[in-house]
Amino acid sequence: MRLTELFLPQTVVTGIPASSKEALLAAIVRDLDEKGFIADRAVATNDVIARETVMSTGVGNGVAIPHAYTDGVQRLVAGLYRTDAGVSFGAPDDLDVSLFFVILGPRASRREHIRVLARISRLLGNADFRDELRRAEDAGAVIGVLRRFGER
Repeated sequence: MRLTELFLPQTVVTGIPASSKEALLAAIVRDLDEKGFIADRAVATNDVIARETVMSTGVGNGVAIPHAYTDGVQRLVAGLYRTDAGVSFGAPDDLDVSLFFVILGPRASRREHIRVLARISRLLGNADFRDELRRAEDAGAVIGVLRRFGER
């Protein structure tokens, strides 16, 4: 599956307000729910926040990959959310996070879920990729960056 098949223009938000970790995760799930991607908002929210309490999904360089297996979705769902101000997320480099790759999937999607996590992790090692995502003005530009870097 190509990243541009999973990260859709409607699941890319370039101006979500910064807040606490838990409030931001709840806002992301709420946004996905309002767009019809979530089957049970309460379950999905609880699962993504519970996953975060086990170990931070902050990976460094201002990026986090909040993810969870949850019965709150019926199929694999992914979104990219960007805040204008960084959020304290417990990343290993202690930098605040402003780029959030969110992946939610039912337990049956475990194999694809892991593949998507691995692909994103590899791309995040590229500083140009991260910088272009931060400069992208809107969802269309973000999708263009994903296409350029993710489909090489």
